[in-house]
Amino acid sequence: MKWLIGLGIAAAVLIGGFLMVNGINATGVQMEKGLNAQYLDDQNELSQYKQSFYEQTGLANLKSQQMDTILTDAIKGRYDGTKMSPGTGGSMFSAIKEAYPNIDLSTYDRIADFVRAGREAFKNKQSKMLDMLRAYDTWRQENLLRAFFINTFLHFPSNGLEARIGTSKVTGQAALDQMWTIVTTGDTQKAFQTGTEDKTEIPGLKTKP
Repeated sequence: MKWLIGLGIAAAVLIGGFLMVNGINATGVQMEKGLNAQYLDDQNELSQYKQSFYEQTGLANLKSQQMDTILTDAIKGRYDGTKMSPGTGGSMFSAIKEAYPNIDLSTYDRIADFVRAGREAFKNKQSKMLDMLRAYDTWRQENLLRAFFINTFLHFPSNGLEARIGTSKVTGQAALDQMWTIVTTGDTQKAFQTGTEDKTEIPGLKTKP
């Protein structure tokens, strides 16, 4: 009789352990699939922003690689609120004026309005990505028993976590590291590394001596 009771307890422990591990695995897979999709969605937001700019502003005649670069820099935060207006040093207007000398203020106003809306949308995407990453890392670490199963049996981040850029991808921990590297300009990264922020220089913009 005792051995039957013992066997029943052992079976219950095994089943309970299996159900726990299975539940942890299901949650991990779900979170990683969500991160994969969000990472691609962030890239799509940036791509669609550039594609729709010329359509929605009616400025197809301005389409060029140089304008694409200016727009991308703008949505990634190269120009803060004080550098969006004409007459400000190193402004977005100066960069566009350099590329398109005949542009007028009414055309620029349409560009600025579109950039402000696009920047806010992209910022929200990045903020959502960071919040999902925070939740994922908290889930992996906050519970000691869960962390034990994750580190011993399941190994999250798994190869199911994928950071895709075009046709290339990285998986697992490399993907997690890549996802934590949110899109910023080189100037922003330098400012955080050095603790100082230099005056913004616009590629191709001629500066007066």
